[in-house]
Amino acid sequence: MDRKSALYFDDSYLREFTAVVKEVNDKFIVLDRTAFFPIGGGVLNDVGKIFLDDREFEVVYVIKKENKISHEVSEEGLKVGDNITGKIEWDNRYLLMRYHTAAHVLSGLFSKELKCLITGNQLNLEKGRIDLDLENFSKEKIQKYIDKANEIIEKDLKVKVYYLSKEEAKKDEELFKLAMNFKHEVDEIRIVEIEDFDKQADGGCHVKSLKEIGKIELLKIENKGKNNRRVYFKIL
Repeated sequence: MDRKSALYFDDSYLREFTAVVKEVNDKFIVLDRTAFFPIGGGVLNDVGKIFLDDREFEVVYVIKKENKISHEVSEEGLKVGDNITGKIEWDNRYLLMRYHTAAHVLSGLFSKELKCLITGNQLNLEKGRIDLDLENFSKEKIQKYIDKANEIIEKDLKVKVYYLSKEEAKKDEELFKLAMNFKHEVDEIRIVEIEDFDKQADGGCHVKSLKEIGKIELLKIENKGKNNRRVYFKIL
């Protein structure tokens, strides 16, 4: 999977696209290129529709398998070679973009201020969750960082996407905030940078400026065991 086939890499705001069906396996379809984001990295997949002439197929699930993005559609009928139009369910996509960028603001703060690694995250249409490798933890302490995150959002810092070679990216530890080892399986690493604040290796969809996020609200915190702390939040 590369920038030519995963259209959201370079344009998270792309809502509609044309493509050719390359593979069909029952209700799972592989296209030569797509703007549909597959579930992964703790982020929910896109949904939407695929149009072929006067027919339409609901895209109900998207997943990456064997380095290909596979779309589960509501019914069979698409064939290899079909020229289709894909359309993202934009309200869902945009909300997930806002959540994803909000998670980068929070993880950037936690990493800088608490000197901890991020051990996981999960983002859906109702809430976000970030897991921290952290010993000392309180709701009051986390609320202070939520407040600080909202102050950063109010600055409306710009968000940009660019690429570094694998060798260059590996020299910058700041790019890899996850506790899990980052698999450098590609020659180019995609970077999402909040200007003058944070940068991370990341393959997901983001807003262009922080004010698009809205406001972050702390929902609850959980202690999941030794050095395993969980923060739930929503955006307003």
